Amino acid sequence: MSTLVSARSHAEKGRSVTSRTGKILPKGWPDFLFQLGLFVVADIFYELSRTLAKGNIAAAFVHARDIVHVEKSLGVFTELDVQKFALSHTWLLSIADFTYFHAHFAITVLFMFWLYLRRNHYYYFVRNIIFAANILALIGYISYPAAPPRMLTDLGFTDTLERFATLNHDSGVIALLANPFAAVPSLHTCYALIIGITCFYLLPWRWFRILALFYPVLIVFSIVATGNHFWTDAVLGAVVASIALGAAWLIERRWPSLPESARKRLHVESASEPATA
Repeated sequence: MSTLVSARSHAEKGRSVTSRTGKILPKGWPDFLFQLGLFVVADIFYELSRTLAKGNIAAAFVHARDIVHVEKSLGVFTELDVQKFALSHTWLLSIADFTYFHAHFAITVLFMFWLYLRRNHYYYFVRNIIFAANILALIGYISYPAAPPRMLTDLGFTDTLERFATLNHDSGVIALLANPFAAVPSLHTCYALIIGITCFYLLPWRWFRILALFYPVLIVFSIVATGNHFWTDAVLGAVVASIALGAAWLIERRWPSLPESARKRLHVESASEPATA
């Protein structure tokens, strides 16, 4: 009798632990660790690939000046004006430096954890968008290395991060893994659009949803004000986000993960299902 009571007690404790874990981790530890491992491996591969994709330095500067030429011909070469405005307002420059230096990584990581833990049915679709965007970005970095505006000092650009940031972004491990010519496209812009639009649709609070749409604007301002990207890089970052969305849409057709309501909004039909009349 005591053995049965003991066994029942252990079983109830096990169910209690499982229940608590289930509330925290939607699909338990195995899936959580697997997803975490995917991002760790993807990030390592991405950083190492960027170092291999540094390309020809001379070509990178030629490409940067080509971008300047194209923007001047279109009448949109205003990056210097944006940076000069930020330089004349210390508080604004501090926001731009801080945003560029910290937000891209910190906000993205927090967003993905929140998405996995609180909106798990949408996580896998967004994860696929980000993975596809990384692949497309690497293709861009390898095929079209381009120097950032901050390196074109003869045009009047300033490296604001080097002058004002507390951590030198061209030293140590950061310099080892960073590719200074990975400017086209802007992944900062790409990620910010993915995060902003996703949060706009998934957050329940109106003002938070509006702030989510402001986030890409803040990111684009920061990358231009700090002299790390041209407007062209930001536009191409948005293009990459759109193409990555299409890739995730095709994956969703083959391996559904989104709720039915979201699949209807995206007009997703499984590849095995005939279209309805």
